[in-house]
Amino acid sequence: MIAVLKRVVAYERLDREEARQAMMDIMAVEDNDTLTASFLTVYNLRQPTLEELQGFVDALMELCKPIDLEAADAVDIVGTGGDGKNTFNISTLSSLIVAAAGVRVVKHGNYGSTSICGSSNVLEALGYGFTNDKDVLAKQLADANICFLHAPLFHPLMARMKQVRRDLGVQTIFNLLGPLINPASPGNLLLGVGRHSDIRRYQYLLQATERSYTIVHSVDGYDEISLTGKFKSVGRNGARVYCPEDIGFSSVQPKDLHGGGTIEDAAKVFVSILQGNSTKEQEVVVIANGAFAIHCARPEIRLSECIEMATESLQSGKAYQTLNKLIDLS
Repeated sequence: MIAVLKRVVAYERLDREEARQAMMDIMAVEDNDTLTASFLTVYNLRQPTLEELQGFVDALMELCKPIDLEAADAVDIVGTGGDGKNTFNISTLSSLIVAAAGVRVVKHGNYGSTSICGSSNVLEALGYGFTNDKDVLAKQLADANICFLHAPLFHPLMARMKQVRRDLGVQTIFNLLGPLINPASPGNLLLGVGRHSDIRRYQYLLQATERSYTIVHSVDGYDEISLTGKFKSVGRNGARVYCPEDIGFSSVQPKDLHGGGTIEDAAKVFVSILQGNSTKEQEVVVIANGAFAIHCARPEIRLSECIEMATESLQSGKAYQTLNKLIDLS
């Protein structure tokens, strides 16, 4: 591993197999946070090549505990994180909206490493119990139209990285890899990126798969559709830059998206949005993200209709009912 580390520090590129083996080796290292931190830091200073990313994904999927949920028609909604914006849990809320609108969701998530409250933090605070039991997850998906895959239960070796990532406090290579290693491999992906440079990287990787995907990026650096200004959407059928007004919404301010200073704060915001007690700005942001996820999974439905579906799902209380059902089934 030291020899490989010296190579990447010297800006040498690894081919796909070398990268796969390097990730396998780093995952085999126990009680060596210094080596792990060095590996992660190198790839903050020197962005990974496509072959390296593919090799890292190969290794992590090889090491994970796979689960077959027959998820070809399902969607995952995820951001890379690390944008430093401390927003409320937009992708998780959007997942509930999408599920309640009739599109199956298999969401992969974790505790926050660069944010106060990740998807796992907020769901755990609300009473959801994590599991990797296929029968339980399949029942959640059948009855609530959504299930949640807590990353450490499926990527146990990655759990060792948790403290190192929190200590570093910045986006690492695992932020890039996380959206690509859902162990159920759902057939559709709404992926938010905070850095414009990551769009093309993900596009090349996802084009090599059979998945339907939509990559979204807000030009002011949010890894989701923030409606704070223009945002870009990229899929198999091309790319487009939108203003909020193009999809029927007014712009919001960054302060409108603040998630609070604690997990408890984030959970309160989460529930208030689902119960219809949120601000208009909070509501429209989750509707926008939910609509693009529906459109990703069901491209035959016009985006304007997807917005109507997402709006009805939230405002009718169906998304809140879906959360309660999911918790009851956990």
